[in-house]
Amino acid sequence: MQPFHLTFTLSRRQRLGVELMPWLPAAAATVGFGVGAVYLANTVSVWFLLLLAGPLLAYPGLFRFAYEIAFCAGPPVELVVDESTLEVTAFGERRKLALGGIFQVYKSEGVWTVLHLEGAVLTIPVEAISDEQIGYLKSFARRAAAERA
Repeated sequence: MQPFHLTFTLSRRQRLGVELMPWLPAAAATVGFGVGAVYLANTVSVWFLLLLAGPLLAYPGLFRFAYEIAFCAGPPVELVVDESTLEVTAFGERRKLALGGIFQVYKSEGVWTVLHLEGAVLTIPVEAISDEQIGYLKSFARRAAAERA
């Protein structure tokens, strides 16, 4: 297989599917706290509305994430694959991963998901990668499965 280079961006829906999971506990806490503050403001005193600033101070990343999903286009993602490494550049951060660490490659809802032993999860739109290229990545997952068996 020849080394290949991909450049793609994820849609808002694809980014939400990937990036929302770590923020779910914070989002649930924010909603619950907000409902409680509004209830207290409605039944006890309007001063309880000041409590709504609490989640803003506790989870600024959650609100930054919500703003980016709603108003900003996804950043370009570069993926360079050679004989032994997979290099990913996103958000100005470059990360090199060994191809031997790929343990699962699967397709769902218009994206390919590549899981790596170092905890990296790569989401690649189906239209951005050829069957031959995804087959090359799958061969490392098959090799890892054969070694485990």
